[in-house]
Amino acid sequence: MNIKAMPAKKVKKIEHPKYVSYDHVDAAGEAALFYGFTPLTHPHIHPNDSAAAKSISEGEIVIDHDDHSEGAVVRLEEKIALLRLHEREKLIATPQPVMLYYRKPFIGDRRKPNPKEVHHGLEILGTNKSIAEALLIKASLAILTDAGETDLRVEINSIGDKESIARFSREITAYYRRFLNELPANCKQLMKKDVFSLLGCDHEACLRLAQDCPKSINFLSEASRQHFKEVLEYLEELGIPYTINNSLVANRDYCSETVFEIRGSDPKGHPKAIGIRYDTLAKRLGHKKELPAVGVSLAINKKAAKTAAVKKTVIAKILDPQICFMQLGFEAKLKSLELLEILRKARIPVNHSLAKDKMAGQIGMAEKMQAPVVVIMGKKEAMEGSVIVRETSTRSQDTIRFDDVAAQLKKFKV
Repeated sequence: MNIKAMPAKKVKKIEHPKYVSYDHVDAAGEAALFYGFTPLTHPHIHPNDSAAAKSISEGEIVIDHDDHSEGAVVRLEEKIALLRLHEREKLIATPQPVMLYYRKPFIGDRRKPNPKEVHHGLEILGTNKSIAEALLIKASLAILTDAGETDLRVEINSIGDKESIARFSREITAYYRRFLNELPANCKQLMKKDVFSLLGCDHEACLRLAQDCPKSINFLSEASRQHFKEVLEYLEELGIPYTINNSLVANRDYCSETVFEIRGSDPKGHPKAIGIRYDTLAKRLGHKKELPAVGVSLAINKKAAKTAAVKKTVIAKILDPQICFMQLGFEAKLKSLELLEILRKARIPVNHSLAKDKMAGQIGMAEKMQAPVVVIMGKKEAMEGSVIVRETSTRSQDTIRFDDVAAQLKKFKV
């Protein structure tokens, strides 16, 4: 692997686009920055976004047994506003994927937020890889844990791609038609509107029928099955407790693949985070191509939330990492999020591109940023729980175990 020796790094002022702002980054935003997300300045819902949302769907985004009056909530007009920003600012021409962090409510959002909560969002646009869901879940857990949340667990499901959704929809419609007489009158109306809604209904009859109804994961295409399998492998590798919730589905008008919630120990508690993939939404809005996109919304108790702005010196350090992390192979990707969390806790920022598979692009990134130190993980290192730490000026390198990597990197004083 040939990484050129780097000249002394020149310090230069970074000009940020107008839609980016670091002025009000709080503790949640700091964690997001460590994972590679860029903070938006005052995201804005235009009246046209709300009109577009109504034309696409009248239904809920996430269909479960929670009314979402408290806890995390996902709104279609927010996703539309983010896609509009993506198109307006030509973010497709920037390094991919685009990773955004924002605080809610959006400007123009007429709904009153819960006064007891602080809401945040994370989005990854431009990749359909399973690492995106894993990264969102890991970053969300880090943010919630920093806010004092404990005993967090993930409930997750997949509705698959268009082909999978079509097969599942036919099967579940046929199932509920067989038991139509057992449904209350209002639930029969729900079925006419969207049969998926019955999975989220908390009426006794619907709860009973949902236990034995067809499961969406049994109708996944091969590609969707592999995608979901990889997401679960990430969770298992990270030791994140999860449950497959077959009743947890998302709006089939524009959602696809993975849907997840993060909840606390209280089984009746509201979701702390909700995540959906919405790859088909861009095309529904008239874009020429689909834009792979996945996002998560978080709700933090206002009493526990650390809303004070992070010091500019801390932000400057995070934005100018002296370490570049590169990975090669699926085994290395599985371990990469564990390594990033170790470094985040040690407050050691790194530049990474976990969505990239080929080493050539990652080497180019290291050379462009003139990284004094490069951390490399391949299949062998992943299996051993170690990384290669290379000093680019001398090309000297050592293999360091995960337990020692933070202390070793601090010796470089980067």
